[in-house]
Amino acid sequence: MKRRFGLIGAAVVCALLGLQAGIGNASAITGGEAGASEAVAVTADSADSGGGPAGFPYVSSIAARPDGETRAATVRAAGKSPRHDYNGDGRSDMVAWYDYDDGHDGMRAFLAAPDGGFAAPNRAWESAAGNFWAEHMKRVTGDFNGDGTGDVAAFYGYDDGRVSLLTWLGTGNGAFSAHFSSWAVAPGNWTFDAITAEAGDFNGDGRDDIAAWYDYRNGDDKLFTFLADARGGFGTPFSSFARTAADGWEVDRMKFATGDYNGDGRDDIGVLDSYTSGTVRLMAFTAGPDGGFSEPVRGWESTGWQFGRVSVHSGDFNGDGRDEFAAWYDYADEHDALIGFDLDANGRFGNRRELLNAVPGWYERSWMRIVTGDYNGDGRDDLATFYGYSDTRAKAITFVAKADGTLGDALHSWSEPKGWTLDRVHMVERYSSPPPLPVCPVVYGHGGYPTGEKAWERDQVRQPNHPKGLAQHKSWGAGGVEADLQLTKDGTKGVMWHNRSTRGLTGPGADVTDIWWATGSDQLKGRTIGHGPYAGETVYTFREWLDSAKSQNMAAFVELKGEAGQSLLSTNTSIRETAWKEVIAPIAERISTQKIMIYTGAKNTDLKAELTKRIEAAGLGATLKNYPRWVDSAAVGWEEPPPPASGQYATWQEKLDQFANPVSSQAMVTTWPKELKSWLSGKCL
Repeated sequence: MKRRFGLIGAAVVCALLGLQAGIGNASAITGGEAGASEAVAVTADSADSGGGPAGFPYVSSIAARPDGETRAATVRAAGKSPRHDYNGDGRSDMVAWYDYDDGHDGMRAFLAAPDGGFAAPNRAWESAAGNFWAEHMKRVTGDFNGDGTGDVAAFYGYDDGRVSLLTWLGTGNGAFSAHFSSWAVAPGNWTFDAITAEAGDFNGDGRDDIAAWYDYRNGDDKLFTFLADARGGFGTPFSSFARTAADGWEVDRMKFATGDYNGDGRDDIGVLDSYTSGTVRLMAFTAGPDGGFSEPVRGWESTGWQFGRVSVHSGDFNGDGRDEFAAWYDYADEHDALIGFDLDANGRFGNRRELLNAVPGWYERSWMRIVTGDYNGDGRDDLATFYGYSDTRAKAITFVAKADGTLGDALHSWSEPKGWTLDRVHMVERYSSPPPLPVCPVVYGHGGYPTGEKAWERDQVRQPNHPKGLAQHKSWGAGGVEADLQLTKDGTKGVMWHNRSTRGLTGPGADVTDIWWATGSDQLKGRTIGHGPYAGETVYTFREWLDSAKSQNMAAFVELKGEAGQSLLSTNTSIRETAWKEVIAPIAERISTQKIMIYTGAKNTDLKAELTKRIEAAGLGATLKNYPRWVDSAAVGWEEPPPPASGQYATWQEKLDQFANPVSSQAMVTTWPKELKSWLSGKCL
């Protein structure tokens, strides 16, 4: 089974990357995940209908160009051919890397039609299971050998610390040949996770190159240029720009695009930089004849943009031979806009103008994978997107550029009713422009309880059912907790305790439902926790606990324990009504000023039905909605001592992909709140 998520094994980065042993190695990698000998190249006209997601249409309705036929005569402004034209018809195309759940990978080319729409994707290249892990790749597209046909390249990072640069040359008929490696380094030279890849013709020789922004993790940052050679491989990288820690740059706060912004025939790098909270600015790194980059020139900036709502793009939308830097902005009112910027005579981005304004609610940016290109071959770049839905539907949408450089209404072309899992689709673009990061979830903490036989003997009473536990979870970064509501004998007092019995507390053993709160020698009031991290803390009533949560600004997610059904579902009317008053009254008294939610376990069918009826009758229905999502894996149970949180990383990533979005925060419950907060760093805003 191919690993879906996980970190690349960290490597120690040497000070002089360009001088390490192994750089420039032209031998193909033949082992591991990216074994060239195991790759299978499949041309468009050999496609079939099997092997992909359910309903995946492999056969394109666009005819492949016969071998040997010359390229179409369509020419862009300034003599440039369309970017990423994979079949030589004078129009840009799109390619998707698809990561199948059976472990194999493939590239699917979306070939553009004369109107800028797309037919069904072909089967452009295929690899057997086990050769590639998609999350170990940094993919870019460009014409790396200068033959006019689009190619694909990728940095590949291995678990042992090796890094290789691979090329898939376009065959000219919408397919790709077997990949080869032109550059590779042994473990200890480059760290894969530190690389941000961009493609463009940085030295103006007619072949696209690769620029790698490298984050040394000590505050220093550097650009390295990999110049392409005639065969589509890459030479030894050289340092083309450097920035020290004193300048305070963080690559996680930067978004890159490439394009010829000044019209000199060389591609430059444009950056949207978020340098203080709520403030963004544009910077231009212009390229020189050697493929290096000049000092950045700062241009337009704004204090009103939220960095997480922006993705950046680049294209010559008006056909004047100069690319514009474009930002797709996902507004809070649910409308979207594409904002364009030109480079002025002083090398600054400015002339802000709106290229597209979408109707509110029409597009969910997190479902879009945008690629810029001249899809109708008229010399102006357009915007196209693979649009994937949560139910595995998919479609292609093109926004065709008009003569004034603005984009027209959406053109819907190819669509598929099922079979595409969006997080397995990786559209290949010239630059790194991921979808906007989601808003970070509000983390809710939950006390861990061992599983298995006699689990209570190992229980360390970690539940935050008291002020000390609330404060501890808050210090870990949690914004709320999941806690446990029990009822004492005959439903006379709502109390915060997780066990059926008093096990873990001082005093004689008994079931909580069989003793009184403040009456009898075995009363619950005044007992304290006997061991674990909260030893010495006492038992609190429901009201006391809610007041403590409010004072600490912590949201309350309350589990009504199944044992409480003994009184809540009693046939004795007096007991039943007394018990429900202990549950509902404390919530009703506080709900106008406090975030409170309540639920009971799914197995407690009768209790759940009665809880729903009673809460809704009290006008508290909001407490039954918008629960936090449980994000821990059931396969990795809690134990004592606590197991490492790393066993949860894959599930956390799946839940983040599934529930998080760029507009609003989704609350998530975990038994590892401190670790989840740390893990989320850089994955959300």
